[in-house]
Amino acid sequence: MKRFLFILAVAAGAIGCTQTVNYKTERDEVMKFHDVVMEDQGVLVDNQMKLDSMLRDMPAVKQKFPALDTAKERVVMKIALESLTHAEGLMNDWMHKFEPDVTGKSNEAAVAYFKAERKKIAKIDSLYKGQIKASNLYLSKFRR
Repeated sequence: MKRFLFILAVAAGAIGCTQTVNYKTERDEVMKFHDVVMEDQGVLVDNQMKLDSMLRDMPAVKQKFPALDTAKERVVMKIALESLTHAEGLMNDWMHKFEPDVTGKSNEAAVAYFKAERKKIAKIDSLYKGQIKASNLYLSKFRR
């Protein structure tokens, strides 16, 4: 009986190892991750707009915050805005290059492609989250 269970366990393990991942599963995971990142894009764009508005109307910012060194803050705002714009540009670039149609590729090649794309969008997601956190923190000092 023990021998039978051992053989059954080995056979089940061998079958489990030979099953291949369907590229559609990998593609769906990439698309789900993309959707999550796109939810953050609204916050990112909103922060860009806030910074841009403040940069365009520094006299109003100075009036609201008289002790503010506007020359220094202008530099910080520009850097923050550029960082947000860079992150958004990476996402836009990824979306333009992403090819969900893998016609003509083998399942293995398609799986490898989607796994690589998943890594790329994960890096963008990490950058988005970092830039959103930093810009939220910076903008919080201008809220009353």
